Amino acid sequence: MKRRTDLVRKWETDRSTVSEFFIAGAQPDEIVRGYMLERPGPDTTRPGLRKRIPEGCYELKWQTRTNLPGVRPYLPVPWLYNLHVPDTRYIYIHNGNFPHHTDGCLLIGTTRLENMVGVSVEALLRFKAYLERVGIENVTLRITSQYE
Repeated sequence: MKRRTDLVRKWETDRSTVSEFFIAGAQPDEIVRGYMLERPGPDTTRPGLRKRIPEGCYELKWQTRTNLPGVRPYLPVPWLYNLHVPDTRYIYIHNGNFPHHTDGCLLIGTTRLENMVGVSVEALLRFKAYLERVGIENVTLRITSQYE
């Protein structure tokens, strides 16, 4: 049975989009709630534009290689894809704090400020612990918007 994690886009500026998520059934050493930072809109399926991906449901798998030096120590990282956003778009969930740390990927954190997520490495490690326990192939990430 698939487990769905809902990511709700809530705050947007001309520099970033910040979403909130909650994972029901997470264990104490795993992440229960947090935030993800993406590039600002508009959404696009096209690669190379430094924009966020469209709303929708995404499958996850592990990425074991990257050219990003700040991400390399934390491999593998979750890799998002669906019918409209192929894995060749290379959208990952990884550590980072500010919009310039991403070209379209989702940066995970447990705290947020405008245009920033914090405690990113710990959040990534705890999210990975959850995915490893339940099986990454058993998780779907649903992205929606409900701006405040």
